[in-house]
Amino acid sequence: MALPLKVTHLTIAVCAFSLASAAYADRGAALKDTYISYNHSGLQYLEQDLDDYDCNQDGLRAYGNVDIDGNWYGLGSVTDVSGNKGCGSTTLSAGAGYRTAFSPSFDLYGTLSVEHTSPDHGDSDTGLIASAGLRGIVYNNIEGKAEVAHHTAFNDTTALNLGANYWFTQTIAATLDTSLTDEGNSIAAGARMNF
Repeated sequence: MALPLKVTHLTIAVCAFSLASAAYADRGAALKDTYISYNHSGLQYLEQDLDDYDCNQDGLRAYGNVDIDGNWYGLGSVTDVSGNKGCGSTTLSAGAGYRTAFSPSFDLYGTLSVEHTSPDHGDSDTGLIASAGLRGIVYNNIEGKAEVAHHTAFNDTTALNLGANYWFTQTIAATLDTSLTDEGNSIAAGARMNF
């Protein structure tokens, strides 16, 4: 008995979609393995506007990750900025993160770090940063990141951090990041190297 034409077309469409999804998943996994590394270091130029302090400042941020056992990794950064009206600070952070596969192309991760900020004028403070986010291949050699991070130093604040990296090779990428908080915003551009 012949199947109705609509059923045959639906079956073909479902099979084609399944094959395309499987091929994309395999390609996404291969691209993630090529570019996404938890052994990397980077340097960025950072520009920051702090509304609460009427402060515009800029400077450099150096950061890095070190893979510990495949899921756990260490992370750290140092940021040194200065600006108008006596603005400026040095911030050090160090912590650990855990990652797991979210999809063939993306990892889900969480981190917990200690952060110490010393303003150029004023008292320093130390607090925690707890974050969770997704990181993976958006398209071909373009990596994307979306993260929510809560900082307890000074006045508690929560940031939405977004980033994109363009990988020229398996080891060198151009980076662009932005951070949005209720206290202000920042944008940073630079380079990252996998090792």
